[in-house]
Amino acid sequence: MKNKKKWIAVAILAVILILVSIFWYYSYVTQDQVAEKNAAIMKAKQSGGLVSTTQTWKSVWDQIYWVVQGKNAQNENIMVWVPFQKMEGKPNIPAADPSGVHTELMKNGVDEQKMTAIIQQQLPNAKIVRLQPSVFNGEYVWQLFYDDESHHNYTFYRFSDGASTGIKYTLPNY
Repeated sequence: MKNKKKWIAVAILAVILILVSIFWYYSYVTQDQVAEKNAAIMKAKQSGGLVSTTQTWKSVWDQIYWVVQGKNAQNENIMVWVPFQKMEGKPNIPAADPSGVHTELMKNGVDEQKMTAIIQQQLPNAKIVRLQPSVFNGEYVWQLFYDDESHHNYTFYRFSDGASTGIKYTLPNY
C-alpha cells in the first residue's frame, strides 16, 4: 500500500513537471511574437489614436505590418496599420517614422463581416482559410487566403470599398 502511494505521488509530480516545462517552452517560443504585438499596440496608441484594442493581426507580404483594431478617444471603431522593421535575431520593431502608421475609421472602410459577405457572394465555392487586413502594393487591403477545392489561393480586396484588386496568386498543389 505504501509503495502504491509513493508511485502515485511520483507520477503526479512528473505530470506537474511536464506541464510546467511545456508552459515554459511555449512562453519562450512565443516571447518575440508577444513583444512585437505589444510594441504594435503601443505604437498604435502613440501614433494612431488608439485607446483600446479589440483584435490584432500580423501581416507579412512585401513588408511586415501589425494591424490593430480597436476604439479611438471618440469611441469610434478604428483600424491602425503599424509598419515594422525586420531585426535579425531579435523581435522586429515598429518603424521609427510615425508617419508610416496609418489609421482608418471602420465606418470609412469595409469591416471583416461585410468583407466575408462580399467574398461569399463573389466566390461561393471558396472555403475561407484566413481573412486579415494587410498592405499590398501600397494599398490597405483585406488579404484572403482560400481553398477553391482545387488549389489554395491568395487574393486582395481594398479596405476602402471591398473591391477586388484583381490580383490572385494560386499556389501549386503538392
